[in-house]
Amino acid sequence: MLRKRSISRQVLDVTYAVVFVLLLLPSTLSGPYGSPAVVVLIGFGLALAVRRRSPRLSLALAWVLAVVQMVGGVLDLSADTAIFAILYCTAAYGDNVIRRLGLASAVGGGVIAALYLAYVDGNPFGSPTEEVYQEPRFLQFALLLAGLWAMLGLSWALGRLAYARRSAIESAHARELAEVHQARAEHEVAIEQERNRIARDMHDIVAHSLAVVIAQADGARYVRAVDPAAVDTALTTISDTAREALSDVRVLLGQLRHSQGDLPTPGPGDLERLFDQMRATGLNIDSSIDPTEVSLGAGTHLALYRIAQESLTNALRHGDPDRPVTVTIESDSAGIELTVRNSVLPGRDSPESSGHGVAGMKERASLAGGMCTATGDGSSWTVTAWLPAAGSSTKGID
Repeated sequence: MLRKRSISRQVLDVTYAVVFVLLLLPSTLSGPYGSPAVVVLIGFGLALAVRRRSPRLSLALAWVLAVVQMVGGVLDLSADTAIFAILYCTAAYGDNVIRRLGLASAVGGGVIAALYLAYVDGNPFGSPTEEVYQEPRFLQFALLLAGLWAMLGLSWALGRLAYARRSAIESAHARELAEVHQARAEHEVAIEQERNRIARDMHDIVAHSLAVVIAQADGARYVRAVDPAAVDTALTTISDTAREALSDVRVLLGQLRHSQGDLPTPGPGDLERLFDQMRATGLNIDSSIDPTEVSLGAGTHLALYRIAQESLTNALRHGDPDRPVTVTIESDSAGIELTVRNSVLPGRDSPESSGHGVAGMKERASLAGGMCTATGDGSSWTVTAWLPAAGSSTKGID
């Protein structure tokens, strides 16, 4: 299998092979083996030219040339130095199979070459006799085998080290690239979460403000003839509500364009102001707030305020205006619990079936580490939210 190499490296390999052949060609031509040695030299040059592009082909060609040398008795060993570079490339650029074949070639090739040089050279194709294995032939074989294994094994080991180093560098680059992609993904997730937060705030602000404006406008239209002074009060409430909503919407739109600060976080006193504002629309609110102080984070305060705001807005839009809305806030060291219960007119759609307000309340409570439920039985609608105090663990709603 051919490996994809860059053109510059392939040209470098071919140039190295040509230089190798040209350097050894004069001594090969003047040697005792003549043309067969030149053919072997050119063959090793071809093996060097493709050693990185196709280690498999290069190794196979080296074996063929080695067999030709032994069978033909062409013992011009200068060309055999190419085997070291070939073994190096099998370990450095080959796959797992080629690396194992390269190691086996280093071991087996060393044994075959040592046997040939010690026993067959000078006695071609002859069978070794018993005397052949006596000194000094056996010592010669042992020394040749040790030297060949050292050189061939070192070539393969250096290639394996090069492969390990290249793999480590590639792994480091891949890890860095993965970290870049992860950081980019986290940034995109953060942007999407911020957009969702802005969308929730926009929904709560606009839905609440429009509900108040509609209620005040309808009320002013009904009482205009009998109580003209109430019209001025309604118009003042409409103006204040619209002005506050416009200011909040401008901040949210600015956050979409630039990195600006968040909306002011509502505090405990803002809940009473919210109740008064909703009472001004004609909504009858029966509130009970536990005076126990509990430490809440800024995000938890905002979630509590928005859940209460959305619940009262839903009561104004979908509830029975003749019956009171019950709001209960209880606190302990673990957190704060908000309960909003209102009656529902028969035939009216539940808040859960229209819009995204209920889903937004549940999401706000979840992001604050708490829980929110919204249930109805046909005659009433109840929203219950539990939010943890600062530093406390999450718990469920009974």
